[in-house]
Amino acid sequence: MRIRNRGAFFGRLALATVLSAGAAACDSSTEPDHDHDEAVGLVVLDHATEETLVTVNSSRQVTGSLSVQAGQERSIEVWFVGEDGDRFVPEGDHSLGIAIADPSRASIHMHGDHGHFEGLLAGSTTVVFSIVHGSHSDYDSPAIPITVTP
Repeated sequence: MRIRNRGAFFGRLALATVLSAGAAACDSSTEPDHDHDEAVGLVVLDHATEETLVTVNSSRQVTGSLSVQAGQERSIEVWFVGEDGDRFVPEGDHSLGIAIADPSRASIHMHGDHGHFEGLLAGSTTVVFSIVHGSHSDYDSPAIPITVTP
């Protein structure tokens, strides 16, 4: 095979090599799947008033608590806080997990952008909010205090 324009041939060969190397560098098959925001904190708001009820900062410090009277409910929003400070809710193949230590005291049922926090029996317990992905958790909040008043 005879090459008429060696400069053009070697230029194309060099370009193909660079493009192949770039494509290999972008191959994320060895990297974990990070097509979602990474949570570093949490905010719980009163849905009606937008008052901040609970915050969890990147150092996992909890400020505030959830409280409701027995037999009453309160509409809340749960937002995770990303590394960039933006708030988000789990979506796609990620979902919100809720684990109440004593479910006889309180319940939380989320739907859409908000949920209902209901007082069942006077006393104290805690809740942990998680981002669930398949069979594992990508983020678990620290235990957040719940108080149900008589």
